[in-house]
Amino acid sequence: MAFPRRVEVKSEDISIPPVRDDGLQLEERRDIQRVFWTVQRVSWAFFGLICLIALLGFTGSGGMFQKQKVFFADAEVELPRITRWEGSDGLRVRFTSAGVKPEILIAQPFFDLFSIERIQPEPQENALASAGQRMTFVAEGAPPHEVSISIRSMHFGRAKFDMTVGGETQTVNILVLP
Repeated sequence: MAFPRRVEVKSEDISIPPVRDDGLQLEERRDIQRVFWTVQRVSWAFFGLICLIALLGFTGSGGMFQKQKVFFADAEVELPRITRWEGSDGLRVRFTSAGVKPEILIAQPFFDLFSIERIQPEPQENALASAGQRMTFVAEGAPPHEVSISIRSMHFGRAKFDMTVGGETQTVNILVLP
């Protein structure tokens, strides 16, 4: 086995970089370093903004902006504004008026993006209407009465559908993120 030949370095082969105005004895291009630092700071600000957006609920799964409330004359519906693909979420209907038959009609575009996992309490009648699915409940005693519906998104995208509670119809939007 042959050993590598030893190379001798003479002191005149090594050049000593000059001392800069800031006291460092380096040879580097400061303009490239400044560009790198600027890109790094902008990236940290961008990542911080993403974390803030997630904490506020704009990515689903919690936060004060994740849920939305839709007010009807006889009820109040709380549902997700933003949800995650294949993630479980909830839809809560609170009937506030007495003497009104608790009935919910959800339009077909809702069922194109979501599946219903559970309804609590179970509806007395569940019927297919031309516009979607109608659920009728039995309410005993004084209001408020609450219906909880567990949903799961099957596809991502924007869900825009009509919801009718107590004869009043409103359009609802839910964004499903991948």
